[in-house]
Amino acid sequence: MANPAESTHIVRFGDFELDLRTGELRSNGHHIILQEKPLQILTALLEQPGEMVTREELIKRLWPAGTFIDFDLGLNKAVNRLREALNDSAEGPHFIETFPKRGYRFVATVTRNGARLAEPPAAKPISSVRFVLPLGVVLSVACLLAAWLWMRHRGNKPPEPAFQRLSFGRGTILSARFTADGQSVVYGAAWDGKPFQLFLTAAGSSESRPLGVDADILAISASGEMAVLMNPTYSLVSRRGTLALMSLTSSTPRKLIDNVQDADWSPDGSKLVVTHYVGGHCVLEFPPGKVLYETTGGAWLSHPRVSPRGDQIAYLEHPMGGGDDDAGWVAVIDLTGHKKTLSGEFAGISGVAWDSAADAIWFSGAEPGQSGPRALFRVSTAGQQLLARRESGNMTLHDISRDGHLLLTRDTFRGEVFGRIYPENKERELGWRDSTFASDLSPDGADVALSVQGEASGTGYAVYLRKTDGSPAVRLGEGLPMQFSPDSKWVITIYPSGIEPASAPQLLLLPTGAGQPVTLTHDSISHGFAALLPDGRRFLFEGNEPGHAVRNWIQDVTDGKPLPITPEGTVGRRISPDGKLLVAVDPDRKFWLYPMDGGPHWALSGIEAGEQAIRWSVDGKYLFVASGGIPVRVYRVEVMTGHRQLVYTLAPSDAAGLWNVDPVLLTPDGKSYVYSDSRILSDLYLASGLR
Repeated sequence: MANPAESTHIVRFGDFELDLRTGELRSNGHHIILQEKPLQILTALLEQPGEMVTREELIKRLWPAGTFIDFDLGLNKAVNRLREALNDSAEGPHFIETFPKRGYRFVATVTRNGARLAEPPAAKPISSVRFVLPLGVVLSVACLLAAWLWMRHRGNKPPEPAFQRLSFGRGTILSARFTADGQSVVYGAAWDGKPFQLFLTAAGSSESRPLGVDADILAISASGEMAVLMNPTYSLVSRRGTLALMSLTSSTPRKLIDNVQDADWSPDGSKLVVTHYVGGHCVLEFPPGKVLYETTGGAWLSHPRVSPRGDQIAYLEHPMGGGDDDAGWVAVIDLTGHKKTLSGEFAGISGVAWDSAADAIWFSGAEPGQSGPRALFRVSTAGQQLLARRESGNMTLHDISRDGHLLLTRDTFRGEVFGRIYPENKERELGWRDSTFASDLSPDGADVALSVQGEASGTGYAVYLRKTDGSPAVRLGEGLPMQFSPDSKWVITIYPSGIEPASAPQLLLLPTGAGQPVTLTHDSISHGFAALLPDGRRFLFEGNEPGHAVRNWIQDVTDGKPLPITPEGTVGRRISPDGKLLVAVDPDRKFWLYPMDGGPHWALSGIEAGEQAIRWSVDGKYLFVASGGIPVRVYRVEVMTGHRQLVYTLAPSDAAGLWNVDPVLLTPDGKSYVYSDSRILSDLYLASGLR
């Protein structure tokens, strides 16, 4: 017999039951995954079954005051996700009825503790009919019609796609391409922590042959010439390296262009399209040397793909992050430079391929405001976007053959946080859930600000506070955390970074204890990294105005106007303990000290290109800097002399799938540290039957 105290929390409708206490949704005994926003909508509709709940009521319930997003878009997507979970549709609703531009109504019978809370809306009365058929005839006809419809539906159901696994190592695959005949595949893989190497495999084979070259594949021409990427450096979600050319039978690549992000061949194999960095900007060139499109600010471009007709180039545009944020959309550009955005906005997007008819583009992405994994999408050249396939894990598209086979990886993304807090002598894990990055460590080493991303966040990006004594993390709000305030009572946060990719990210303060968020900015500047100055009355941030490159600004917390303190293209993050100096790096990767209140700047010695300044010492005499690569080496550099001393060598013990180690955080005395790593574990598949 059911416990009445428990059953009062259970609401039933159709084959579903929802536990209002835990938020758990089940259907026929199976747990249904329902994300935070769709669950809030379902709960609101079930509180007023049979009645319309307005869009305004739902928006107020889903997003707190001071939130900066496209509410209509976010609500529409959340309702669509709820309908997917309930196997419902707007055209023939069994549960959720739409009142266009007004609201939604729950139309199914709802019961709670055995009592009916609502019945479906009554149908309109039907006028009497002159002729009445015998009941047996009516039932027989109905059964025959139902059987015919079932057989027709069963016969029309498309076959399930087939997936053949091609790789069997443990590590990361970032790129894979079909050879010209479509019968073989070249892919780059970093197995068991080793550098990326090229491998060749055939469709139908479980064996891969190493090609003996440390590189990753970018493209293969019609004649079999390969464009490969060598000596890459990595940021959070992107890389850049040296573009080189080689044949399948050669082991000696010919280097061509530095600072390249991606490349592709024209259909006849005579020309390359590249995205690469020139003077701090990411540019798309076709052929190399002819600029078709150039970004400003922190925007960057990836995955250029020339159409089978050779008249258009599809690519991904990422509006912010400078390679550290993969939010964005699909765009095409013709050979005259005319650009058109095709897809909607995605919180994370990667992988592009044209279909053989050249009338649609496939890609993989995660929708904004949602926490689900990366799925496959298709968008036509007219801008009609369709979901092609969604699975429980992440999928990344790499290539499509002429006969319609897809190359894709099933990927597991993890962000891990490790640290050693003085006086401990061993590292331990300090992350929270499955994809976490540390953004700041308090000066006393007691607290760490965490960015929880992906499915674990519920929205894409969430801010957590965790004590380093091992206590559970506490959620502070949405956004991307940057740094603690000097008194550790606030976390300065970027919002809506990654939640609404096309919006200009703004800054707010989230309280670490009691209190309400405080909005700092609301303007047209795209805001990046930010930190409060030691006096707590001003804050520094990286940002760019529309059409301009990123630079550093300073602004009063209360009602100040942002004032630039570095030239465009020069940015820094580390403020001296007295609040007077900023360590900044220019487009040539040279380090400088800039006075916060203006005046001449001067060069810093002892810091090498590619390193990062991560913390001033408490007395302001030293800078701690971190190298790139794995492992990361941390040095203490004397500001006046440039003298360097190695302090730490940091890397997780398990190197398989490691993408990078960043950021590294230290306390001012250098005795405690925390670092984050990104890990991608990939399996390569050949997919057939996806439409």
